[in-house]
Amino acid sequence: MSDIDNQQPLDQDRLDAEQEQIARLLRFAGPRLAVPTETSARVRSLVHDEWQASIHARRRRRAYLWTGTGLAAAAALALAAGLTLRTDPVASPGPPQLVATLEAGTVRQLQPGDEPGASGSRLAAGDTVFSGTQVRTAAGTRAALRLAGGSSLRLGFDTLVRFESPSELVLEAGRLYLDSGLFGEESSSVSVHTDLGLVEEIGTQFEVDVRDQGLRVRVREGEVSLGQGGRAWAAPAGVELSMSEEGELSRGSVPIFGPQWDWILEIAPAFELEGSRLESFLDWVGRETGWEMRYAESGLKVSTADTVLHGSIAGLRPDQALEAVLPTCGLAFSEEGGTVTIATEID
Repeated sequence: MSDIDNQQPLDQDRLDAEQEQIARLLRFAGPRLAVPTETSARVRSLVHDEWQASIHARRRRRAYLWTGTGLAAAAALALAAGLTLRTDPVASPGPPQLVATLEAGTVRQLQPGDEPGASGSRLAAGDTVFSGTQVRTAAGTRAALRLAGGSSLRLGFDTLVRFESPSELVLEAGRLYLDSGLFGEESSSVSVHTDLGLVEEIGTQFEVDVRDQGLRVRVREGEVSLGQGGRAWAAPAGVELSMSEEGELSRGSVPIFGPQWDWILEIAPAFELEGSRLESFLDWVGRETGWEMRYAESGLKVSTADTVLHGSIAGLRPDQALEAVLPTCGLAFSEEGGTVTIATEID
């Protein structure tokens, strides 16, 4: 007989002994006891509270809750049956948030699971964008979006933006413009993250441009803060900050009107002319162009402020709309150095 044959009875004896030990434990545990209703309800309540806390903290974990003498009996029951007490399945992160609505232009939306280089889905005016997604404009397209907080966002050519939340954007490439000062409305502050720094605005109009391994920030109104590596630089209206890839900062001046801002006029959200008052229309033109509106004659502003406008200016830039609308009100204008002077039209 081989050595293996000699070991077989010994292995069988050990197995029989272990089975007898398990049987004694089961007999000692006694019959399976029903968990009291009150204890069961308390357990469910505790487990539910822990589950809610895990959702709030967005942490994936399992909760094992044990308490009281009733739970000790439940534990013995679980052990005898080979079961584990645990909570409901781990909750997934909260649902995406609505962050923006497309107002005009052409843009494609990329989902988190899309492969690199994916074309994405094309959005139409009125379509919504949610947190966690990216939007992209092509080489010859621009877009205007209204953020959930009320701000107006414009995207230039070849621009890629990721929406982290309604108040946080990541500019991966290209150029964007943000106007957070809406007439008669309050809008939330928006931060723009880039590889070269964080741009935070304080109720303003500004442009962020990422290209050629550099970052440029131009401010038309209000103030922004550019931060990098624990340092921060403030930029008021009329100031341009440029950051190189090596972290070198330069500061310059930039006009708040003129050709530098023409691209945002091309994609400005439409103004609803029909039924609007002249004063509101002029406020819109001034904000979009950066022009200051003045009246040549005393009392002319008061006498024309309540003039009601009719028609449509769809397809016209704000500066072009001014040329089309004022003559219908019996008014003319001239522009010089960023100041528009409005006067009674002379026949």
